[in-house]
Amino acid sequence: MKKRTTITLILALAVVGLIGSCGGTDEGLQAEPDNMEVAENSAFILADSASESFSSCSYRFSVYMTGSYSDAPELTGNLTGIITDEMETPLLRIEMKQNALSEDSISIELSLILIAGADSAYSYSPDENLLVKGSIEEGGTDLLRPASYAVMNEYFLEDPFADEIASQPLVPEGLDTVGTVACETYLVTYSRGQKAIWSIGIEDHLPRRVERLTTDREGNDMSIVLEVYDLDISPDISDAVFTIVPPEGTEVEIYSAFLTVGTTAPLFTLSDRNGTSVSLEEMRGSIVVLDFWATWCGPCITVMPEIQSLSESYPHDQVRVYGINVWESGDPGSFMDENGFTYGLLLDGDAVAEDYMVSGIPTMYIIDREGRIAFVEVGANPEIGEMLSGTVADLLSAE
Repeated sequence: MKKRTTITLILALAVVGLIGSCGGTDEGLQAEPDNMEVAENSAFILADSASESFSSCSYRFSVYMTGSYSDAPELTGNLTGIITDEMETPLLRIEMKQNALSEDSISIELSLILIAGADSAYSYSPDENLLVKGSIEEGGTDLLRPASYAVMNEYFLEDPFADEIASQPLVPEGLDTVGTVACETYLVTYSRGQKAIWSIGIEDHLPRRVERLTTDREGNDMSIVLEVYDLDISPDISDAVFTIVPPEGTEVEIYSAFLTVGTTAPLFTLSDRNGTSVSLEEMRGSIVVLDFWATWCGPCITVMPEIQSLSESYPHDQVRVYGINVWESGDPGSFMDENGFTYGLLLDGDAVAEDYMVSGIPTMYIIDREGRIAFVEVGANPEIGEMLSGTVADLLSAE
């Protein structure tokens, strides 16, 4: 049985704000489908069962973009992965480079090796002879961001096509061939409006291609495409695959994706929407909740109602809630007004985001009365409301 969890690597999608739903959730499954819906979704029912039937795999991949990002370099390489009942996220090894890969060979000239092991993640660049290591508990899987689109997450999830089965309408797009595999292709429109085109193997019912349709920050059409070749669902994998022994003389760096609990929160002063300076130092004695966000970031928007609810639950002198706007191209004040968000807004927070080691948004911190980090979460966790309120309640009860 595979874990029903969104793979940590998908956090990379939150950074660019492109994809908010990638399969494997319960959304839309409350109602029983009628016979017509079952018939239309039969391809994904079979794909769901086929993708759950194995716990390890290896494949060759190609990742590229279309539309406004069509000039972005293609990523090619090899991926090996495994997940068991005891694992929250899969073990992965990804070897990749940019640009073309010959069709008759899986050997590649490596430019980057990325590994997600049991306790740590690694990024090794042979050209630079540089190894970066990060603890999984401290967000080390962020090191695999360069290859996030190369992971066919559905190979590592329980109920991997639950969203597709629940979605209507599904539009058949005809036949396709990915590598040497004949596929049936479907356009899926998800409950929140996102769209994807899936190519499913006719004989083995396994996904070989997914094109996620979206727009860039300026609203131009684009898509991100993952193609899978030479899929092996019963590879011989040794433990050594998920470790790395770099050559002698390799430079080693330690990575953390965020400030850890117990460390002192960096001081800052930012302006709110009225031009008033807001200082963290002046808030000492209150619990402070910070949400790093941007108007173009879909996952950020999904957690904002929870931030609003938290801000309404406590007096401002006890719990101060602020959204710190970062990496912005829009009008955050107007966005909050139009959507009914009334908690504090702090502007031009890019430098503060750097101090707080923000590499993806949303990133949320809770700072205790003494100015120490009490909580951190990266990404749009579905349980973020309970996590935030639980931490605040614990801090208040510790008076």
